[in-house]
Amino acid sequence: MIQSGAAPEPGPGASSPTRLRARHAIGRVPERVSAARPSVAALAFFTLVAVVLTWQVWSAPGSSWVGSCCDQEQQMWFLRWIPYALQHGANPFFTTQLNWPDGVNLMWNTSIAFLSLAFAPVTLAVGPVVAYNVAIVVALALSGWLAFVAIRRYASVPGAVVGGAVFELSPYLVSHASLHLNLTAAWSVPLFLILLDEIVVRQARSPAKLGVALGLLAACQLLTSEEILATSAIASAVLLGILAAHAGPRLRSGVRRLLIAAATALPVFLLLAAWPLAVQFFGAQRISGAVQDQNVFSTDLLNLIVPTRYQLLAPDAATRLSNQFSGLAHEADAYLGLPLLLLLAVTVGRLWDDLRVRVASLAGGIMLALSLGPHLVIGSVSTGIPMPWIVLGQLPLLQHVVPARLVLFAWLAVGFAVAIVVDRALAAPPIRGVSVLAALAFGLACIVPAPLAAWSATSIPTFFVRWAQEGIPSGSTVLIAPFFRDGAGADPMLWAAVAGDEVRMPEAYAFVPLAGGIPNYGPVPNALSATMETIQDKGGRLVVRGTLRDQIAADLRAERVADVIVGPMRYQQQMLIFFEDLFGRPATYTDGVYIWRGVDRSGVVAPS
Repeated sequence: MIQSGAAPEPGPGASSPTRLRARHAIGRVPERVSAARPSVAALAFFTLVAVVLTWQVWSAPGSSWVGSCCDQEQQMWFLRWIPYALQHGANPFFTTQLNWPDGVNLMWNTSIAFLSLAFAPVTLAVGPVVAYNVAIVVALALSGWLAFVAIRRYASVPGAVVGGAVFELSPYLVSHASLHLNLTAAWSVPLFLILLDEIVVRQARSPAKLGVALGLLAACQLLTSEEILATSAIASAVLLGILAAHAGPRLRSGVRRLLIAAATALPVFLLLAAWPLAVQFFGAQRISGAVQDQNVFSTDLLNLIVPTRYQLLAPDAATRLSNQFSGLAHEADAYLGLPLLLLLAVTVGRLWDDLRVRVASLAGGIMLALSLGPHLVIGSVSTGIPMPWIVLGQLPLLQHVVPARLVLFAWLAVGFAVAIVVDRALAAPPIRGVSVLAALAFGLACIVPAPLAAWSATSIPTFFVRWAQEGIPSGSTVLIAPFFRDGAGADPMLWAAVAGDEVRMPEAYAFVPLAGGIPNYGPVPNALSATMETIQDKGGRLVVRGTLRDQIAADLRAERVADVIVGPMRYQQQMLIFFEDLFGRPATYTDGVYIWRGVDRSGVVAPS
């Protein structure tokens, strides 16, 4: 009996064409397996590279995380958010679990909804800290592997492997892997390139089907890093402009196919993106001002030849200088090194007639120039010389882009160029080929990254691990010390993630709007938050009286705080003294935290 969906075997009486087609189909199976082996081997290689780069964290992946302090705690809360939202029927793009009662518009923050959904099984099985570490490895490995797949379309397997490794281990990906999961998950960039290549250059597949894939990819990227989606659009426009200048007679058919793909991609994208975009631009707590200073977070020209602390070969004198680049060291991600820079310049000069080199160098050079920001900065000093971004950075939405991060696309272009150098060297006479490979190896050695550090998490109180058994009613508002509004003190955000994002807090490490929509880190300051921050920053013993005490009592009532928890923190004793005086009773010590229950009922007492 033939099972549903199965093709019948050609019998003795079958026609000759049927038998030939069956044999041809069967014969293609080992060919496809053989063709897939390089890709499978490359994926294993890039995964191994990511594991080795992050090896320090794997001795304790549940109590330490890849990188340094402290944006990871925010990202772990976001990783846990989508499972919580699905379980509770909450809005996945807006939350009042943070910054209660006003809430946080997650679309104006790095909420990584797609990654949260994709890694939900890992998060639920082994917790948000392990899930974060796994996600970093996957982000690095997939970014490198998909760069290999893209480069392989125009280079040999060895060249594509080296080019993909350059992308995976680039200063951009490695420096952001120390802090930003959303920016490390850059696998969409080579995928966009593959789709554009299929639509405009190869023209072999249905543009409508490719448009569906393009719309799906854009929607996934929107919910991973909206900034990378916006900058991918810029990079795509740059690439298409370069291709148009070289397309010749194929230009007309390429444009027609691109329009068909775009017409298909747009409704697919809007179908998936309408809700999150509506929350972002029409929902509560939306932002209107620029979230970052583009004059600060732009590529410093000296960064091209001065390494940062993320390179293995980085003298102290160099890192003292580069620590001042691009606002923060992890945003200084353009280091090519003088040897590689010279080698690329020679390659472009000698191989300009190679269309692959020409397109890659033009696209990479333009994106690098855009990363320089509104004005040219050299050695942390603005020259005042206007750069191309001064125009683009004024456009709606692009005002929120960090120009330095445009280097991501230049690194993919460098990967292409390096792959072509490898191919040329392998095809050259032995002596010349070995010389070229040696020069390339020297240049690449200069940008080899240092292993990523592992940051040990502050002790996670058992109270949050056992949250469901601690008797705090669902929907209660809990004030936690240390009070946090930025990454430097966001331990409670990690504790809340461990508790399944069940903790509703008046605190937040997130962008929230001030008057007029101006973005601000964390809640609008009030008497309660200012007092707590004074204690935890300066460590003085502080008891409040008079008007200030009344204001703090009013803040507690306005936020409907039911319980107050003081967790592990610097100056913990001073914080306990403040609250004990405020509530007129000592805290109860339970499972690693001090807690005052029923604050909403007992309130602030008159001072003795």
